[in-house]
Amino acid sequence: MRISHRVSLNVSKVQSWLDERFGVGPVWRSIFLRHIPIGLNWWYSLGSAALFVFVIEAATGILLAMNYSPTPEYAYDSVRFITYEQPFGWLIRGLHHWGASAMVVLVLLHLVSVLVMGAYKYPREGIWIVGVGLLLLTLAYGFTGYLLPWDQKAYWATTVGTNMVGTIPVIGGDLLKLIRGGTGLGVVALTRFFAVHALLLPVLLGALAAVHVALVIYHGVSVSPGLWHKGPPDEAASDGSALHPYHERYAAFKARGPSFWPELIAEDLRTALVVFVVLVGLTVLFGVPLDERADPTDTTYIPRPEWYFMALFEMLKFFPGQLEWVGAALLPALLVLLVLFVPALARGEERRPLRRPAGMATLALVLIALTGMTIRAYATTPPSAVVERGVVLTSQQLRGRQLTDQQGCRSCHIISGVVEVTEPKPGEREKVKGPRLDGIGARLTTADIHTFMEQPKRFNPDATMEPVIPPLNHADVEAITQYLLTLSADIPLTERSIR
Repeated sequence: MRISHRVSLNVSKVQSWLDERFGVGPVWRSIFLRHIPIGLNWWYSLGSAALFVFVIEAATGILLAMNYSPTPEYAYDSVRFITYEQPFGWLIRGLHHWGASAMVVLVLLHLVSVLVMGAYKYPREGIWIVGVGLLLLTLAYGFTGYLLPWDQKAYWATTVGTNMVGTIPVIGGDLLKLIRGGTGLGVVALTRFFAVHALLLPVLLGALAAVHVALVIYHGVSVSPGLWHKGPPDEAASDGSALHPYHERYAAFKARGPSFWPELIAEDLRTALVVFVVLVGLTVLFGVPLDERADPTDTTYIPRPEWYFMALFEMLKFFPGQLEWVGAALLPALLVLLVLFVPALARGEERRPLRRPAGMATLALVLIALTGMTIRAYATTPPSAVVERGVVLTSQQLRGRQLTDQQGCRSCHIISGVVEVTEPKPGEREKVKGPRLDGIGARLTTADIHTFMEQPKRFNPDATMEPVIPPLNHADVEAITQYLLTLSADIPLTERSIR
């Protein structure tokens, strides 16, 4: 008993010393001993889970930076060293890679949950605005970190992404030079992206996250919509210190709720543990991607950005030419402004989702549009390389394979061993097949194949084939040529019936 008493006295003295000199007591009480309203569920842990992933990103980012060289000559080699040679480097890089996607997912889910529950309404408008800023910084985190591996995917996806900025009228060119440090991606661009990713964004995101948490502590966690409109429990009573009716009502809910420590923080820690296990599982099962070293001269590479930018990537296809800036900058900016001013556009006190049909319908339309464009982007954007009959096709050759299908070349030629058998309609003669193109590289040169597609009658005056230009261009013809050169003459024939 005496030992226990002495330990208690020593702990008390330490607490008193820390409280007098650092003000630990009030901080501890305001953060950990505060009460939380009743009726909370796991949706309320999304914000803390996102904060947990940010801590993982910061910790793994520091470890990665210790072995990373932000120069085009050594960036790729340093990433390879981290991934394949550094002890546990694969795990550190994997957690950092998958953590970026997890952070986007958690912040988006948190944002949607706040919208559905109406938790952006009075007095939490400031929390909402700061939260939207955190989402934008999270996306900026993903974009600036994309270039750092300096592989093919990183280089060309960043090229496409920065080109979007260049489409903005009047100021686009200057912004592009500011971001890249020149006309193309090089040592200055890589250094700037690394500095922004590793130095600037962590400070901004950390500071904004601190403000966000401080505002949540100050205003309290919102009550679920159903309980809020049902009213506080009869047993709970306000202390009468609040001047606004909202605060009196909110105090009644807090009076019956649990404290943050240890009840709610235990829920947050369980959610964080699940997230961590998922990140480790993704790293172990799928690893972390690393393409070939960046080749600025390989203009045939087909880039694919990360999934959270695929909708924007797809949107560009709807605004070609001089209108590209509409899909690249104008529409995304309008969407951000719409989200940012949600509290001003929905100022009613009603928070129940079913009582807010206009807001819920707008949210559903936006989510469906973004999801649909993401799916369509994956479906219509070919991978950079695929394997066909044991041959790895480059992006140019893959483009040529797509063009042969789109132009209907298989209806007259045997390509890759496929013989299309078409049943002629009554009174119609069977179509005359052109020569088999498998093994054409042994019969014609690359220039001959290219020229024949552009001017068929130059080689054969009796040719029924029409020139492919237009609608194709010279780059398309070369892509088809390069694909045809991959076809071997010994490919077995298979019939495919076309009706």
